[in-house]
Amino acid sequence: QTCYTNDMQSQKKDYIWNSLGSLLQSAISPVLLIVITRLNGIEDSGLFSFALSLSVVFWAISLWGGRTYQASDVKREFCSGGYVAVRFAASLIVAVSAVVFCVLNGYNATKTGLIMILVAFKILESIADSLYGVLQIHRKLYIAGISLTMKAILGFGVFIVVDIVTKNVMYGTLAILLVNALIILLYDVLWVRRVEAIAMNKKFIKEYAGQAVVIMKRTSAVFVVMFLTMFSLNIPRYFLDKSHPDQIGYFGIMAMPITLLGLFISFIIQPNVVNLSELLAKGRLKEFARIVGKINQITFGIGVLSVILSYLIGVWILNVIFGININNFRLDLTIMVIGAAANAFVSIYVNLLIIMRRFKGQFYTLLLTDILAVAVSMCLIERLAMLGSVLVFMMISFLQVALLLFIYKRSLKDAIITDKSKGEL
Repeated sequence: QTCYTNDMQSQKKDYIWNSLGSLLQSAISPVLLIVITRLNGIEDSGLFSFALSLSVVFWAISLWGGRTYQASDVKREFCSGGYVAVRFAASLIVAVSAVVFCVLNGYNATKTGLIMILVAFKILESIADSLYGVLQIHRKLYIAGISLTMKAILGFGVFIVVDIVTKNVMYGTLAILLVNALIILLYDVLWVRRVEAIAMNKKFIKEYAGQAVVIMKRTSAVFVVMFLTMFSLNIPRYFLDKSHPDQIGYFGIMAMPITLLGLFISFIIQPNVVNLSELLAKGRLKEFARIVGKINQITFGIGVLSVILSYLIGVWILNVIFGININNFRLDLTIMVIGAAANAFVSIYVNLLIIMRRFKGQFYTLLLTDILAVAVSMCLIERLAMLGSVLVFMMISFLQVALLLFIYKRSLKDAIITDKSKGEL
C-alpha cells in the first residue's frame, strides 16, 4: 500500500511539473511572437517565426531516436550515456546541415544568423531532452518540468530586457540561448548525476560512442518518422515564404493553435510513456487500449472546442493580442485550426507506434504524404497564397491521421493475437 501511494504521489508530481514546464516552454514561442510583433513589427515577426519553424525541422534531426524510445526502453537494453551520446552526434550533423541549407538558399546575414542561433538553441534542447529521459526512467520527470519552467521564465525575461534595449531580435534570441546553456550545466547535469552515474573517462566515452552507433542504427526508423512529422508541418510555410513572403508573418501568428495543441499532446503523452510501455511489455493490452481511448476522447473534445472558438472569436483574439488586423484571414484561421486538431492525432499515433516499435508503416505513410504535400504546395500556394498553404496543411493532416489510425489498429490486433498465441503455448 505504501509503495502504491508513493508511486501515485510521484506520478502526480510528474504530471503537475511536466505540465507546467511544458506549458511555459511551449508558450514562450507564441508569447515571443506577440512581443516581437508589437515591439519590432510584422516583418521581424515573420522572420522570427520562419527561422523558428526551420529550427524545429533541424531539431527533429538532433532528437535522433527521441525521448519516447529512450524512456520506453524499460528493459535497459542501452545505458543512458549511450542515449546522450546519440544527441551529441546528431547535433553535429545538424550544425553542418543548417549552415549548408542557409548557404544553398542564399539567405542574407541577418536571416542566416537568426536561423543558426535558433538551431543552436534547439540543439541544446535536444541534449537536455536526453537528460530528461534519464530522469524520466528514474521516475523523476518533475525535475525536467522544473528545468523547463526555469528556462522559460528566465529566457523570456532576458529576451524582453535585451530586445527593449537593443531593438534587435537576434541579440534577444542569443540571450535565451545563453540562459538555456547555463541551466543545463548548473541544474540538468547535476540532477542526472544524482540519479545515475554517467562516467566521462576515456573507457566509458568509447563505450557510449559504440552504443550510440548501435542506437542510431536501431532508431533510424524513429528518426526518419520524427523528421518527416516535423517536416510535413513546415512544407506549406516554406513554399509560402518562397512565393508570398509578405504573408509569412501572418501565417506564423495563425499557426499558434498548432503549438498549443502540440503542447496539450505532450501533457498527456509524455507522463504515460513509461506506463504504456510497461503495459505493452506485460501483455496488458486491454488496459493499454483503454488509456489510448481516453487520450483520443480528450483530444477530440479539445479539438472540436478549438475549432468552434477559432471560428467565433479567433480572429478577434489574435487582433487584440498581436495588435494587427487579420480579419481577411478568418476562413484561413479556421482551416488552420481544423488541420491542427487533426495533426494532434498524428502526434498521438506516431508516439504510440514508436512505443509499439512499429516503424515501417508510419515511415511510408509520412514519406508519401510529405511528397504529396510538396507537389500540392507547388500547385496551390503560388496561386492561392495563404489559403493554399492552410488547405495543404489540413488535407495532409487528415490523410496522415487516417492512415496512422489504420496502422495502429492493425498493430494492436497483431499484438493481441500474438499474446493469445503465447497464452495457449
